[in-house]
Amino acid sequence: MLKGQVFSRQLFESQIFALFINTFLNGENGVSSNYKNAMQPTYSGSNVTINSGAVCIQGRFLEEDTGYTVNAGTNPAYCKLVIEINLDEQNTESEFNQGSYKIITGSSTYPTLTQTDIVKNNSGIYQYELARFRTTASGITDFQDMRTFLDFDSIYTYIKNNYEAVLEELEQELENVKNGSDVLLKTGGTATGDFIFEGNVSSNNFKNKNGSNAIYHDEFAVITGQITTPAEGDSNVTGEVKLNYPDGFTFENCTIISLMGLNSAKNTWTTAMGRTSSSILFGTSELCASLKQDTISIRKYKTSTDEPSSTITVRAVLMKM
Repeated sequence: MLKGQVFSRQLFESQIFALFINTFLNGENGVSSNYKNAMQPTYSGSNVTINSGAVCIQGRFLEEDTGYTVNAGTNPAYCKLVIEINLDEQNTESEFNQGSYKIITGSSTYPTLTQTDIVKNNSGIYQYELARFRTTASGITDFQDMRTFLDFDSIYTYIKNNYEAVLEELEQELENVKNGSDVLLKTGGTATGDFIFEGNVSSNNFKNKNGSNAIYHDEFAVITGQITTPAEGDSNVTGEVKLNYPDGFTFENCTIISLMGLNSAKNTWTTAMGRTSSSILFGTSELCASLKQDTISIRKYKTSTDEPSSTITVRAVLMKM
């Protein structure tokens, strides 16, 4: 039969609450260190006293509200003072029968605790040790406090610290994504190093790192550079820039279809075409380009040696054949 535990008009039963608490505490048992006197055990003569406090054993809370004294006897023995939960007993509205203090003994060594899985089975016996000692005719000796503690403030702090550490890590990962150090965003980013792609890579525009080359649809490429002509009075009238072939373009597989210069005064790119008897294509402003085996040479000619030096930005368009 399906039963509701955290539902309206339904009973939240003790075994389900114990399951929740025990799961939350990862199966740990212990006394609450900040409640009353933390169930501290003390002894005098042959008597052991448990002070007020609270303990959680396998997800079930027990409280000592005032303090309790147990007589250990005077027979020689190795003793353990325990809180015993026995779920095979039955409680009443006025009596709590499923939990009690007990002293278990051994003749030559400390006895083994009985600890059945009372969470899973909702039955059986589970013993939690508060103290151990030896009894003699003259009283208790070798007394040891065996309590473990559940500091709920520390549990909260531990959870909070771990949460903050994970959050900080996630925020750093996000920052890495944003600045492109680990992941390139759809809107752009920068990555360093070599890349190997197994398969095709397609793009409408590939550029090199300095932006001087751009490749469009793998058929056309635009290359740019700057030419500075010789100084006034220099016998040489030719300024030249040598540019590398863009990836995929070579001396054998492409041709120059346009050559332009930037008119800095008007901030416009201009091109002009004149034809000699040899059908040679010239660009604007005395520009000339030629494909060489290992480089692309673009040149600008001064009209005379008296012309002062100048710098011009040039652009050439390559097309694969």
